[in-house]
Amino acid sequence: MMKKYLKSIYLKALSQKIIFNLLFPLLVILLIIGGVWKVMHTRFSPVEGSILLSEASLYTDTTGKCRDSIPDSLTNAAVFDKSLQVILANCVEDLKTTGDKKKRKVKVPHEWRKDIKKFPEISSGKLLYHFEFEFDEEPQGLWAIALPAVNQNVAVFVNDNLLGWSGSFEQPVARNATRPQLFYIPKGELGSGKNVFDLYVVSKPVENGFLGEVYIAPAEMLKSAISDYYLFKNTLPWTIALTIGVLSFFMLLLWGYRRHEAEYGLFALAGFFWLLHLLNQLVVDIPTFWSINYINLWDGMLYISAGFLGMVAIFFIHRLLNKTYPLFEKILLIGSVVLLLLILLVPSQSWFYLLLFHFSNLITVIAAFYVFVMTAIYAFKVRRLEWYALAVAIGMIAEFALSDYLLVIGITPLYEGRFLHFGAPFLLLSFMWIMLKRFVETLENAEQYNNDLTALNKNLENRVEARGKKIKQFYETIRGFEQKQILEGERSRIMRDMHDGIGVYLTSMLRHLENDNIDKKQLSEAAHNALNDLRLMIDSLGSASSDLPAMLGMFRTRINVALNACNVELEWHVEELPTIKDFGPERALNLLRILQEAFTNALKHSNANRISLCAYSELDANSLSLIKIKIDDNGDGFSSNSIGGNGLKNMKYRAKKIKTALSIKSNNKGTCITIILPLSLNGIDQK
Repeated sequence: MMKKYLKSIYLKALSQKIIFNLLFPLLVILLIIGGVWKVMHTRFSPVEGSILLSEASLYTDTTGKCRDSIPDSLTNAAVFDKSLQVILANCVEDLKTTGDKKKRKVKVPHEWRKDIKKFPEISSGKLLYHFEFEFDEEPQGLWAIALPAVNQNVAVFVNDNLLGWSGSFEQPVARNATRPQLFYIPKGELGSGKNVFDLYVVSKPVENGFLGEVYIAPAEMLKSAISDYYLFKNTLPWTIALTIGVLSFFMLLLWGYRRHEAEYGLFALAGFFWLLHLLNQLVVDIPTFWSINYINLWDGMLYISAGFLGMVAIFFIHRLLNKTYPLFEKILLIGSVVLLLLILLVPSQSWFYLLLFHFSNLITVIAAFYVFVMTAIYAFKVRRLEWYALAVAIGMIAEFALSDYLLVIGITPLYEGRFLHFGAPFLLLSFMWIMLKRFVETLENAEQYNNDLTALNKNLENRVEARGKKIKQFYETIRGFEQKQILEGERSRIMRDMHDGIGVYLTSMLRHLENDNIDKKQLSEAAHNALNDLRLMIDSLGSASSDLPAMLGMFRTRINVALNACNVELEWHVEELPTIKDFGPERALNLLRILQEAFTNALKHSNANRISLCAYSELDANSLSLIKIKIDDNGDGFSSNSIGGNGLKNMKYRAKKIKTALSIKSNNKGTCITIILPLSLNGIDQK
């Protein structure tokens, strides 16, 4: 069972390998050959029964009686005998009667370049094709004469009557290589017996001249066929040219936004040269802004654009495939510029110009096949349909380029026309396919990136949330430790305050009690002091410790008992005071002890009968807010030399401990103690 399974896998892999390595290359070749064959074998197909005029007598202008250039202004000349119609008619008549007397028979289609050695007179560039056809009876209805291919300009006569012409006879004459012509023959113009059809054809340069097939038939039999062929030979190429121009413009804009991707700019440049190459075939009336040697310059554009198209195509495929050959590209660029200058400067009649002409076309063919080979190798390597399509398109272009080169060197006839432009739609479609795949892949990558980013963000959020929970736990633990520390610190402070305050008084009371001679007064005083200290501690621990006015009010209540006992009047002035941040129990207790010490000293030592307490807020010299508490008495005061008792020392110590400035001023009129509380707790210097 396992053997069969492995064998099936092997056969499947082998079949896939055969498909990619054999069938796909074969399919690519078949598509190229089939597509090119279909395009190149599209011909003018008249309705069965149309009459083909295949043999003509050829007359050449050896005497120069026909004008080389007939001004367009003569088309509507006021004087009849000088009109273009009369000039053309006289020219044709002169060619048939007084021109070259040699009787030459040619088969149509006819290319001038093949007979120019045989008939040197063709070099005049003005030929008359004389056809004769006999009808058994007079043709009925409207007839027409169809010219599927003619270059460059033609005037059509039937029975010596001018039917019309296909463009300007003023140099440079109109070029109609890609414009099938249809001329209607008026009713009654054709009769029974012999009928004469004269086609006066002009071409400059002479090598480009030709006359394709000539058909006569009822107009309805030729009209549809000539319309279809005109669509193929003229309308479709113009559509291709417009598409190339528009797409090249958008590629240029895209390159403007993405300068690092040079393939877009090179594609636009290649499209520009391709458009020039195609316009050279489609433009009927050549621009005359070059007054000297205009034909050389205009025709040179055909070769220059083809050569530069091949060069840019090589640069393009290198960038598209991420290949770099700097030395090769540098040599290619220099050679193309040199070729351009030579084509523009060398006279068009010289043998060297002809050599350059063939060389530039050969380079285009070689470049096309080079690009095809590189694309095909890459397509078989990556095995992707869009690259196979691009290889097929470039292969068709290479074959079209080869066909055009064979036309240039005379192997294929001129009247079949050029086909390189028919490769553009296939190239544009395949390249757009690649661009679309790039765009889709970019979108997919962006979506995948967004999905990955969303998942990453979600994962990050989960991790942040988990880390947040841990941090919260750590914070709670730390806060617990901090609260425990604060509690331990507060407990230690309370124990210390009790030891330094109540403990001292209790120890004093114990010593008095252990003494045989008990001094009740001292014992009572110690008990009162212990009780007052306990009350101060309780007041400092209450909620009023953070509210200075409330704390001062509680102090007033406590001190009133002692003041009343000593018959001392209290003046109380406490304004609305701002809140001191982080004042706390410890600072409150030390402030209360300072106040208690100040009042106790005044009651015991000053012999005062009035004590005042003022509390208010103000700004210092630095515009900082502070609170001042002043205690004044009208007692005897004391000398500054006597300052140094334990009470005053304790007051200063406590003020320094809570970062509070303490000022003591005394004279024989009383004592003033000022306590300065900063709101910022940074402390101020004591005076």
